Amino acid sequence: MFRGKRKFIVMAAAGTAAVVAAGTAYAMWSAGGSGNGTSKALSAQAITVTAATGSADLYPGFSGGDLSFTLSNSNPYPVNLTTMTTTAITSSSPVACPASNLTVTTPATVSIPLAAAATNVATTVADVATLASAAPDGCQGVTFTVALTLSGIQTP
Repeated sequence: MFRGKRKFIVMAAAGTAAVVAAGTAYAMWSAGGSGNGTSKALSAQAITVTAATGSADLYPGFSGGDLSFTLSNSNPYPVNLTTMTTTAITSSSPVACPASNLTVTTPATVSIPLAAAATNVATTVADVATLASAAPDGCQGVTFTVALTLSGIQTP
C-alpha cells in the first residue's frame, strides 16, 4: 500500500519542481534598448615628399636625368601615386648655373605604390630631367631642386 503513495509523492514532488522551475524562468524579465551609436572617419594625412640625393647623371644636352626623393605615408592605408606635376626649379648655384638650365618633363603615367605607415621610402622617377645643351661649366656638380606635387588614391 505504501508503494502507490510513494510513487505518487515522488511524482508530485517532481511535478512541483518542474512547475517551480518553469515559474522561475517565466518570472525573469527581458531587457532591451535602443538609441544611437557613432563611428567616425579619420582625416587623410598628406604624403610627405622630401628631396633626396640621386645619382649625378646630368650633362649638357642629356634628356634622361632622374628625379630622386623620399616619401612617407602616415596614413593607416596604402596608396598608389598616379600623377606628378612640377612647378619651381631651383639651383644650388643660381649665379654660375641658373635653374633655367634644367627642364623636367611630366611623365604621362606614374605608378608609385606606397605602403601604409611607410617612412622615408626612396623613390626615383626616371628619365624626366634635361640639362640644356648650352649649360655653362658652372653647372658641374650643381644640384637642382624640383618642387613637385604627387597625387593618387587609396589602394585595397
